[in-house]
Amino acid sequence: IYTKDGTESCLVCHSGEKMRAIAESPHGDPDVAGSPATVHGCESCHGPGSIHVSRAHGGRGFPPLTQFGRGKDASPREEQLRSCLDCHASESMGEKQITFVGSAHDRRTINCSTCHTAHADPDPIKDQKTQATTCSRCHRRHLENHPRFEDKSIDFDALSCSTCHDVHVPAQLEE
Repeated sequence: IYTKDGTESCLVCHSGEKMRAIAESPHGDPDVAGSPATVHGCESCHGPGSIHVSRAHGGRGFPPLTQFGRGKDASPREEQLRSCLDCHASESMGEKQITFVGSAHDRRTINCSTCHTAHADPDPIKDQKTQATTCSRCHRRHLENHPRFEDKSIDFDALSCSTCHDVHVPAQLEE
């Protein structure tokens, strides 16, 4: 069951820097059609939280809320992917629709939060200045040995990885 007061219920306890950052991002912007802020707020991604916020349970949710990332406290990969892809893989996203399933990054050890940081504005993977740093966590050799195309008058340093590489394209469609 969703909380009666939505995001306001969450912010009673969770009001740190990350929560302020998401409020400034597209996920927290009520003017972005279909954003979590226009649906169930925090619960759009993390799941219904009425039991989590009840005094009777002291903040321990039954069932637990969706926790993104890796490690013992993180939710299962499929749950994390479903939370993101329920919106981002929807046909209603139009040309912004993501087809992560079947892509080169659709691997057991990778989920959306491996690269994306929803509680940041801007998301480092979407910022041209920080994208290569995020990609280099796994692709350091590729970046170090990447052709720079000086002979084609391309300003390689002005580009981001995603200028040429769409990591969400299913592997069979890559060229």
